[in-house]
Amino acid sequence: MRKPQTLVLALFSLIFSACEKDPPLNEPGSNEAINQWTLKQMQQYYYWNSKLPNQITLDDKPNIFFKNLLYRDDRYSTILQALNSDTYGNTLSNTFGFDIAQLQHNGQTMQLVTQVVPYSEADLAGLHRGDTIQQVNAQPLAAYNFAPVLEAALKLPSIQLQLQNGKKMKLPASYISQPVVYTAQIFHKQTKVGYLFLSQFDFSGGYSVLEAIRKLKAGQVQDLILDLRYNTGGQVAFASFCSLTFADIAPNYVFVQFKGNKKLGNSEETFQSALAQQPEGYSFQAEELLKSGLQLKRIFVLTGPNTGSASEMLINSLKPYIEVIQIGTKTLGKDMASTTLSSPSQVSGNQRAWLLMPLVYKIYNKDGLGDYSTGLIPHYHTDEFAQLPLLPFGDEKDPLLQQVFNIIQDKTTQSINRKANTSTKTLTSSYYGSSYRAIPMTFPLSPLNIH
Repeated sequence: MRKPQTLVLALFSLIFSACEKDPPLNEPGSNEAINQWTLKQMQQYYYWNSKLPNQITLDDKPNIFFKNLLYRDDRYSTILQALNSDTYGNTLSNTFGFDIAQLQHNGQTMQLVTQVVPYSEADLAGLHRGDTIQQVNAQPLAAYNFAPVLEAALKLPSIQLQLQNGKKMKLPASYISQPVVYTAQIFHKQTKVGYLFLSQFDFSGGYSVLEAIRKLKAGQVQDLILDLRYNTGGQVAFASFCSLTFADIAPNYVFVQFKGNKKLGNSEETFQSALAQQPEGYSFQAEELLKSGLQLKRIFVLTGPNTGSASEMLINSLKPYIEVIQIGTKTLGKDMASTTLSSPSQVSGNQRAWLLMPLVYKIYNKDGLGDYSTGLIPHYHTDEFAQLPLLPFGDEKDPLLQQVFNIIQDKTTQSINRKANTSTKTLTSSYYGSSYRAIPMTFPLSPLNIH
């Protein structure tokens, strides 16, 4: 069994330190020392290492220096300083407990609440998915100020909202950890259909997923609706965990193929070996997950522009083995994996360590299919904003769920598609909050690749 990611990265740090035979040329903790270390890592691991600029300036601030190294197609590599909140990306959902989308129509705008984190302050204050927000911190929202107003709000200790119905609420800022499972239920149609909404791929929700699967299996569901509309990704091992609990697969089947630069090369992981990367403290076994899982031969996956990273990987990786029917709108398009590299003390000095998260691998499924940087295209295009107000997750009147039921019942879907297509011609949506940022899909680098 491979060591957990944290141990692999710790081993990397030791090996890296051992390989540093020459004393550092720059003062530890200086911009020059940090940037020199960053450049060396990028030259070794970065997927586009052959595209790094020839002319560089080592005295820039580390985040600016790093940004100037990135290839034009790279939307996701990042650098953070440990415990420095100024370098982290706060979102509406992890700060205030809700997310929002702005719809634009004939010059008019509408700000809709797209999700509310269960048991957050927003939830307790009575904010609901589908509510319309008119003002934030006493400022009316419009197309021109939508992003700036929300960016400013994320730096404040609280946010004040005014809804279209006149209701006002003040929500304190805090760090909010979303539950992985929002809701799980069974619909009784011509067949028993299970529904599961997952907010992210994180092992903190592993037992909640297993409990939900246990209930669905006890209810003898024959189909599963997996709602990933707002799942921006997470742990690769958890994507394997979910696959094993949902699908009729085997532990030794190829889960994902990784293709890196010439120095890293290519590799692949089975469902079992990917699961083995679960964090310390967890010991889920592939065979046990399969035995207690649903073992379905098809699943329906609901997607949108917030479906990204490891959630896209799950969709793509299951396609060679079972029927995966995608419904909604196209996904985010993060078809690459990153790793996390921590600067050693001889580089950081007395400063907090810098965490470098470059994109290192393109990801493909067992059949070599990938390259979905523009997003995975659904089999059935259905816009959740075609029917307002937005309904709670799991409401059977949701247009995406209605599409699934029509497919299962083998009825025509022309009316639903016509309605969705008409709406997309007149409504455009711009997103802000967790919608802007995919959770990094991290994967450990093998120490054997470190030289």
